[in-house]
Amino acid sequence: MAVNARINTTGAIGRATVRSPTKTTIASQNFAAKPNVSLGEVNDVSTVGVQNGFTLVFNSNSGKFEAQAAANLTGTITSISGGSF
Repeated sequence: MAVNARINTTGAIGRATVRSPTKTTIASQNFAAKPNVSLGEVNDVSTVGVQNGFTLVFNSNSGKFEAQAAANLTGTITSISGGSF
């Protein structure tokens, strides 16, 4: 959104007027939510080699979440944040 401002300097303080355009862009007229999306359809998730008991782990080299066996995971979990809802 562009902001157009005009300063009137006829008075001691001046005045600014901000107007927004009244144009609207319609991105899609027929948008419909897609229920039941699988992990394989998400761009940054790799489902190659998925097996029961595997965990999704982010790989910074590929930029994707990849399935790994829980036995291959090392380290200590110090906190889990579920975000804000």
